[in-house]
Amino acid sequence: MTWIQVASAAGFQLKVPYVAAIVLGIVLCGFPNRFAAGLSGLLPAVFPWLIVYMIYLALLSINLAGAPSKGIVLRQVFFVICGMTFALGLVAAKADNRILRRGGVLAIVLFFLVTEYLARQIGVSWVSAITRFATTGDLDYIFYHFLREIFQTVAPAGVEVPASEKNIVAVCMFTALILLRSGHTSTRPDFVGIALTVFLLGVLVIFNTRSVLMISALGIPIAAWIRLLREGVRNPGEFYVKSFAILVLAIVLILLLSAGSAAMDELESRLSFNDNSTEGRLTQYGWALAHIERNPLRGSGLIEINGQLVHNLFLGAWLHAGLVPFLLVVSTYLLMIVSWLRFVATIVVRPAQWVLPLRAEWVAVLPMLPFFRVWVAGDAGHPGFGEWIALSAFFGIVTANRLAQRSTSQRSKSPSGINVAVT
Repeated sequence: MTWIQVASAAGFQLKVPYVAAIVLGIVLCGFPNRFAAGLSGLLPAVFPWLIVYMIYLALLSINLAGAPSKGIVLRQVFFVICGMTFALGLVAAKADNRILRRGGVLAIVLFFLVTEYLARQIGVSWVSAITRFATTGDLDYIFYHFLREIFQTVAPAGVEVPASEKNIVAVCMFTALILLRSGHTSTRPDFVGIALTVFLLGVLVIFNTRSVLMISALGIPIAAWIRLLREGVRNPGEFYVKSFAILVLAIVLILLLSAGSAAMDELESRLSFNDNSTEGRLTQYGWALAHIERNPLRGSGLIEINGQLVHNLFLGAWLHAGLVPFLLVVSTYLLMIVSWLRFVATIVVRPAQWVLPLRAEWVAVLPMLPFFRVWVAGDAGHPGFGEWIALSAFFGIVTANRLAQRSTSQRSKSPSGINVAVT
C-alpha cells in the first residue's frame, strides 16, 4: 500500500506502510524487556554495515546542503528506521512462523481486494485488465491506464502518481511472498505457497518490473537447490537428477513465456532489454561516468539528466557526493553480501545450526532483490521501503535464530537438561 498517502510535510509523503511501522515501534516500546533483548541481539548483526551506510548518508547530506536534495537522505534515514523496527518486531516475536505466514497472505490478498474495489469505482477490474492483456498484449494499458488510474483514485488533489509506482508494488509483493514461503513449517508440500507463487509470478509478468522478474527466476530455483543441499541425498546420482529437474523446470517456464501470443510477443520484446528503458539507463551511466571523470573527489552535487537521477546507487554516490561516499556505499554492500554468503554457507554445511521452525532456503532469498535493485532503481539507486523491509527481515530472522540457538544451548547445559538427558 505504498501508493496510499496519508499526509505530506516538507516534501516527505507519509504513506500507509510507514504509519504501520510507526505503530509497530510504539507497540514494541510497550514491551521494554523484549525490545532491549531484541536490540542487543540485532545490533551486532547490523552494526558493521549500518554504521558505514549512516556515515555515507551524513556525507551525502553535507554535500547536498543548500541545494535541492529531493528528500533522498530523509527518506533513507526513515526507511532504515522502519526496517530496523520491523527487524526488532521479528526478533521480539521470535520470528514466529505464523506471523510471517498470515502476514504474507494478508499483504497479498489485501492488495488485490483494495485495488479491485477501487478499479470497480472507475469501471474496470482485474479480470478485464488481464483479459485485455492476454488478447492484445497491451502492457501500456496495464501501466498507464489500469494501475496508474487505480493509484490515482486515492492520491491527494494535484498529486500525479507516476507509472513507476508499480515497480515499488512489485518489490513489496515479492517480499511478502518470500516471507510467506519461509513461514511454512509442515512436512507436507506448501500447496498454498505454491499456488500463490504461480499466481504472483503471473501478476509480476504483467507488472513487467524486470529486476523483480529476474530475481524471481533466479531466487526460486536457488531456494529449491539450497533445500536440496540441506536435506542431503543418498547418492550423487540422486543429487544430479534432482538438480537437473530444477534446471528443466526453469527451462519449461522460459518456454511457456515465449509461447506465441500477442501478450507473450509484447513481453518478449520488453524483456529483451532492447527498449527505451534500457537505452535510457545506458545513456545515464555514460553521462554519470563523464561527470565523475571531471570531478572524481568531491562529486558534482545532485545533478540530473533529462529530469532524472542516475538509476544506480554506486554511480550516483560517486557522482553526487564524491569518492569517499562511493567507497562507503561499496563497503556497505560488501559487508551485507559477506554476511549473506556466510549465512548460506552455514545453513548448507551445518544445517543443524538453523533451529527456527522456518524455511531457511526462503530466508536466504530475502536479500537478493535489494542487492540487485540498487544497480537499476530510481531515487539514485537508493533502496526503497520494500527493499529495506526485505533486508531488515533477513537480519531480524537470522538474529532470532541465533538467540534461539543460544537459548537451546543454555538449556542443554543446565542441570535440569542434564537430568533429562540421563533419563
